[in-house]
Amino acid sequence: MILSLVLIEGQNVNGETLRSLSLGNAKQLVVGNAYGFGVILHIAAEDPIYLNKALLEFAQVPGVTGVTLLTTRSQI
Repeated sequence: MILSLVLIEGQNVNGETLRSLSLGNAKQLVVGNAYGFGVILHIAAEDPIYLNKALLEFAQVPGVTGVTLLTTRSQI
């Protein structure tokens, strides 16, 4: 299991929109707003490849200007 905190940047990025995105073998939880420039998410993925796919999915959401991986932790 890969656990990550991610900053999704964008002026009009909505936590509800990010929460409703279907990621397959990864799950997202909105942690909070980075006021004025984005949303912070917690992502849990079965494998690093699924985390990468999730990050790419978030990058394609309308209004998203950046996806920044803040921290990652692997659990066995």
